[in-house]
Amino acid sequence: MRKIKTWLKLLETPEIGNAKAIKLAKILGEPETFVGKNSDLLADIDFISEAAKEKISTNSEPKNWEKCANLIEKHNIKFLSILDENYPSLLKSIYDPPPFLFYRGSLKKDDFRRTIAIVGTRKASNYGKIMTKKIGSALTKAGFTIVSGLAFGIDTIAHLSALESGGRTIAVMGTGVDQIYPPRNREIADKILENGALISEYIPGSKAEKWNFPTRNRIISGISLGTVIIEGTKTSGALLTAKFALDQNRDIFALPGDINREQASGPNYLIKLGAKIITSPSDILEEYDLVLENAEKPFPKLSEKEEKIYQLLIQNRPEMLFDSLILETGLSVSELSAVLLSLELKNVVKKVAGNKIMPLY
Repeated sequence: MRKIKTWLKLLETPEIGNAKAIKLAKILGEPETFVGKNSDLLADIDFISEAAKEKISTNSEPKNWEKCANLIEKHNIKFLSILDENYPSLLKSIYDPPPFLFYRGSLKKDDFRRTIAIVGTRKASNYGKIMTKKIGSALTKAGFTIVSGLAFGIDTIAHLSALESGGRTIAVMGTGVDQIYPPRNREIADKILENGALISEYIPGSKAEKWNFPTRNRIISGISLGTVIIEGTKTSGALLTAKFALDQNRDIFALPGDINREQASGPNYLIKLGAKIITSPSDILEEYDLVLENAEKPFPKLSEKEEKIYQLLIQNRPEMLFDSLILETGLSVSELSAVLLSLELKNVVKKVAGNKIMPLY
């Protein structure tokens, strides 16, 4: 609990937002090593004021801590900081990653190796519902973890398509993970807890606020290799998620729709801008060099060196120079070449033009 408590205390400090909190943690380690302590660790930090340093050193509890701690215990809520090994690598690389995530259910390392977001309108057409189920089921069978936002309509069907196909799914919440929003999706949320997770950057006890949901959309796209837009208007939350995906250099897929239907205006607009048009699940799978016949193969087991290089490639998608990998890993040319060859044989990476390496998942 102290780990959570000190992160919350750090972020309550005036002038300390996500970026500065993460910067401090990367320099000094987990906040529990320096928050609430009269420590010299902050003395050489030049990007926060003396007043902020004094506040950080004060041994006091964060606001509503007792309520938060009770909810964590009651709902068996778990916690990941950006320094933790299991924090999603893809999420670390976005412009404004959350310093931490609360979650219920289970998160496995493999959940984030092959992830894709499926989002869309709450007022889905029959066509949208059918295609969401078709695409979601096929991607699940191909080994993808389906990410969405637990809203009515497309989000709900995306989660169900994964669960009904025996796969895993992650719901990114705009509330604390102790809250289920909308409440009528409680039954679906309970199923997700058995085969996935509810995750949120918001503190347990946080209610549904309209400004929370646009902000959480960056996490939906941020933990995903690509985002599939099924239906939605040009001003919908789904299109905002697509914008985040574009800013994060992630793949964007759009389902074409009837030009006379308002709910199709968003995906059709994205297609005009260059999003990949999808008419079948294969259009998505081929982007990741997968085909339905062999896509169900589990992610191969990696050695420690292979895992390190793979995570670097994921964080620097879409590709990374061979020379940059040498600088980052400290390996010799021959050592790195041997590891990359092994990864290629396992169909995890491939070499592309310009002496660059690209991860396939």
